[in-house]
Amino acid sequence: MTENNLEKFWAGGFLYNPKTNSVFLHKRDGNTKFNPNALAFFGGLNEHNENPKQCFQRELFEEIGLKISLEEIVNLDDYLNQELETYRYVFYVISDVKKDDLILGEGAGFDWFSLSNIFDEKITEKTARDLKTFLNKITK
Repeated sequence: MTENNLEKFWAGGFLYNPKTNSVFLHKRDGNTKFNPNALAFFGGLNEHNENPKQCFQRELFEEIGLKISLEEIVNLDDYLNQELETYRYVFYVISDVKKDDLILGEGAGFDWFSLSNIFDEKITEKTARDLKTFLNKITK
């Protein structure tokens, strides 16, 4: 199978700090076609023959300069994003990294957000869906 024939998928997610019950998200800029100026996960489409975890690992490094091991990545969910006709793999990483230790590579910004009021923020529809799945998982 050549690179051009590989199935495209999206892989992404967020950082989670259980001590502060907060998630680290990025703010999309106003120039993006989808969900401008909304909070979203870090992530993107796969390249070459990456598996979903490798894609998420690469995206975290490209978008915020964070190096993580594949073992640190926790599966949250995966499903078909029907609007984009792309499979979506969602992960998280338990972390207490400081915002000042990261470098913004894409988007308008990033920060830690409390899970207690995250749905008061402007967030993308899929981000809200996946965070609700996450909340259900950690409260069981």
